[in-house]
Amino acid sequence: MSFRLISDMRRLLPLSALLLAAFTAEGRDKAVQVIVPFAPGGGSDTLARVFTRAINQEKLSDVPWVVVNIPGAGGTIGSRRARKAPADGSNLLFLHDGIITAKHAERTLYGPEDFTPIAATGSVGMVICVSEKSPYSDLGSLLDQAAKNPDTITFAANIGAPSYYMARILEHTHGSAAFRYVQSGGGATRFADLSGGHMVASAFSVSEYMSFQSGGLRALAFLGENRHPAMPKIPTAAESGLEVTYDNLQGWWMPEGADPALAEDFANTLSAAMNLESVQKIFSEQQIDQVFLDGDGLRDAMVQKESNLRSLSVISEGTKLPNLLIPIAITLLVGLVIAGIGGWIQSRELPSESKMGAKDFFPTAIVVAAYLLLLQFLDGWFLPLSVAFLFVSFLMHFERRDLAKSVLTAVLVPLVLFLFLSTLLSYRLP
Repeated sequence: MSFRLISDMRRLLPLSALLLAAFTAEGRDKAVQVIVPFAPGGGSDTLARVFTRAINQEKLSDVPWVVVNIPGAGGTIGSRRARKAPADGSNLLFLHDGIITAKHAERTLYGPEDFTPIAATGSVGMVICVSEKSPYSDLGSLLDQAAKNPDTITFAANIGAPSYYMARILEHTHGSAAFRYVQSGGGATRFADLSGGHMVASAFSVSEYMSFQSGGLRALAFLGENRHPAMPKIPTAAESGLEVTYDNLQGWWMPEGADPALAEDFANTLSAAMNLESVQKIFSEQQIDQVFLDGDGLRDAMVQKESNLRSLSVISEGTKLPNLLIPIAITLLVGLVIAGIGGWIQSRELPSESKMGAKDFFPTAIVVAAYLLLLQFLDGWFLPLSVAFLFVSFLMHFERRDLAKSVLTAVLVPLVLFLFLSTLLSYRLP
């Protein structure tokens, strides 16, 4: 029965390949997907939709632009998807300074240097906020409490995102404050955490703060050089004795290796959209600075931001996967010893046809070693390598009559495991 099923599947493969090829070929003509790596409702999502709506309504592009939200793991699931997408112009990534901070928080193995920069459209000021029910009315009292009782003031943040590093910069500048960071989501999620009393403080863009203010959000400080004209009563961090400024640059990116001419076309489209009166009005309403940088300007700006953060000693030199060579060697050696002992014991107690020993351990050991070694050197291949590893492992230990079940299990198990770790637990996967 299982062999008949496999035979039927083999007959369907050519048709499936043709359908996939047709779908892929038509994808570029259907729409440009703008990947926003955060949930709907936050500042990034709102701004991306401002541009896609303007581009579509004014017919600035031959094909429609569509926002696709891929939230999770501090924005890294969406950015990872964008990085692995074809560099043919069918997928763009809309991501701010998080493209830098995620790398240095060891959430990703890549950064802006692994994408093709298109343009920056706007710079967003940032605000440190608490719930209106909070006892803290200024930034100084919040940080003093975080210094007096370290790791007790919960700070909602996308770990590795700008909201996290803004707090790290405040800690560093204060000198002795220490927040307890709790993984949260985009602006809308962090607001829910604060208003529900689950967290004490967080960072928001000016537009997010103005949207959530009526829902019970209190601003403690604006991280600009001067008070924001839309919020004249909110002091700067400098007025609380902390020389901290930070703005979030909104960038557009393509996968690495994209045609420079195509990137330039996208930049021209975004520039035309930004010059529209309707877009400028929204920028003004949401207090977004009307900054436009081309691809080279965006890359240079990110290099400067990264240098500034490193000079404050709040980011590391980057991240690397741990060296797995020694653990692999030790594991194989221990496994061989155990297999040898087990084989010797069984040779004395079991009939010859049931004997097991080192020869039974070798195939599995080789598969495990190959899997770990490939993970060591192939960035971003966790999911396909895990599928292949479990697929081979199951086939090695199942009888032929269970082949169909083995194949199904080998495919589903790593997929479910990947989604559970990366989405629900926000665990950083290679």
